[in-house]
Amino acid sequence: MANDLIGLAGLFFIVIAWIPGVLETIKTKEPGMKKRFMALYFLGSIMLAFYSWQLNSLTFFALNIIALFVPIVHLYYYILKYGFAGLLRPTPSPN
Repeated sequence: MANDLIGLAGLFFIVIAWIPGVLETIKTKEPGMKKRFMALYFLGSIMLAFYSWQLNSLTFFALNIIALFVPIVHLYYYILKYGFAGLLRPTPSPN
């Protein structure tokens, strides 16, 4: 039981740490991640969610399912700014 509480507390702190970055992206409507990082983050979260599901680890499964939303938010604003065609072009350099 104590281990579950520690795991849930860790889940809570990680999710709380993501909130400011995601809210900033929504507020500014500027993607805060590079395309490659978004893709790696998304794929890693899917793989870890699948792995944690196989291990029956509800805490880590929940964490990785929630983690999927972080790159999705950034991808959404990237597509709004650069369009779908922008996904195929090199990442624009900041000016």
